[in-house]
Amino acid sequence: MLKSISELDGLFLSFMPSSGNIGDMRENRLKRMEMLLERIGSPEKSYKTIHLAGSKGKGTTATLLAVAMNTSFKTGLYRSPHVYDLRERFTLAGTFFSDEEYLRTADELMEKIQDLDFSPTTFELYTAYAYLLFKNAGCEYAVIETGLGGRLDATNTIESIMEILLPIEMEHVEILGDTIEKISVEKSKIIKKNSIVIVSDVRPEAYDVFFKETERTGSSFYSFKDDIKDFEHSEEKEYSISRFRIGADDFSLHTKLRSREIGKNFAITTLALKKLGLLSEKALQAMEDVTIEGRFEQRCEEGKKIVLDVAHTKDSMQNLINTFTYLYEKKDTVVLYAAISGKDYRAMLSLLLSSFNRIVITKAGNFKKSDPDALYEEAMRMKRRDQEVYLIHDEKEAFIFSKHLADIILITGSFYLVGEFGEDDA
Repeated sequence: MLKSISELDGLFLSFMPSSGNIGDMRENRLKRMEMLLERIGSPEKSYKTIHLAGSKGKGTTATLLAVAMNTSFKTGLYRSPHVYDLRERFTLAGTFFSDEEYLRTADELMEKIQDLDFSPTTFELYTAYAYLLFKNAGCEYAVIETGLGGRLDATNTIESIMEILLPIEMEHVEILGDTIEKISVEKSKIIKKNSIVIVSDVRPEAYDVFFKETERTGSSFYSFKDDIKDFEHSEEKEYSISRFRIGADDFSLHTKLRSREIGKNFAITTLALKKLGLLSEKALQAMEDVTIEGRFEQRCEEGKKIVLDVAHTKDSMQNLINTFTYLYEKKDTVVLYAAISGKDYRAMLSLLLSSFNRIVITKAGNFKKSDPDALYEEAMRMKRRDQEVYLIHDEKEAFIFSKHLADIILITGSFYLVGEFGEDDA
C-alpha cells in the first residue's frame, strides 16, 4: 500500500527501461499497451476522449480544452512531461485529485498487473494509470496528450472522437524522421476513422499530410488556415489579447497566458469546442483565467524577477523571445539555458544570442540526457565578442550565479530544466 505521492513517483520510475531494448519496446508498444489495458479492464472506454499531437503547444491546448469542457462535463487531463509535480500529468482539468484518489488507483493498478507477461515502461504505466484514474473519478471526457510522436505512442490505443494536430518542428529526428513531412506522418497516425480533426497553424507540408490522412480515414477536417479568420494578437502589460472570427462569430479573449502562438492555441481550442458543441461564455471565461506551470511563469525573489518558460523548439523559443523582449526591453537580463539531446539547440542558441548579451548554460536535469559542454562550445563559436557565455553544470549553482549577473533571469530550453525550480527550490 502506497502512503505518499513521493512513493508513487518512485514506483513509476522503478519501471524505467534499460537503454538496450528501447527500440524493440517502441515497435511493440501498441500491442503491449493493448495487453496492459485489457488486464486492467479497458478503463479508457468508459469516457469520450480527445487526442492531441504535435511538437509544441500540446500541453497548453490540452489544458485550455479540458478546463473549458470541465465547465459542462467532468473532464480528465493527461499531459506530459510534468514540470514540478508528478500529479500535473493526471488532473481534473488542471486541478489535482485528492492524494487518496491517486494512491488508491495506484494500488489498484499494481494489483491488477502483478502477473503480466512483460514489465511495462514508466510511460506505459503513466498512461494506463491516467486512464484508470479518470474512470475511477467518474470522468465523462478525457483530454489526452501524446508523449513522443503519435503512431507508436502509448496513448494511441484510444478511440478518440476528436484529434488536434499542433505545429510540427524538427525534433527527435532519429526516431520520428528527418523531415517535417516524415514527422507529420508519425503524428498524423493518431487520426481515427469518422472523427473530427482540428489542425493548428502548421507548415504547408504538415497541413498536406494531415489533410490526406483525414481524407483516408473519412473524418471531418477543420483548420486554423481554413476556419480561423482575421486573427490578431497583442501584448499588454498585464495580459494578452487574441482576436479572431469563426464563421459569423467574433471573439476577443483577454488571457493570462501570453504570446502570439499561445493566442493561436486559444483560437484552435475555441474551434474545437465549437465542433464538439461545447462552446459557451462560461467555457471562454474559464480559458481566459488559465495559468500553466512553466508557461511564461513570472516570480519575484530577493528583488529579482524570474521568468520560467519550457520553450524547447526553434519556433517556441522565437515566440518566447518576442514576448519577453516586449515586456522587459532594455532591462538588465540573463538567460539560464539547457536542452535535452535530440532538440535543435543550435537554432535556439542562435535566437538567444541575437537577443541577449549574457547566457549561462547548464544541464537539463537528470531525467533525460543532455550535453551542456556541446551547447557551450556551440555558443562560444556563435557569440559576438561583446557577449558573455558561461558554463556551470549544476543547475542550482548556475541559477545562483545568474542572479549575480542580472536583475531579470529567464530560465528556458527544457521542461526538465524548468522542473528543477519549483516554488520551494528557486
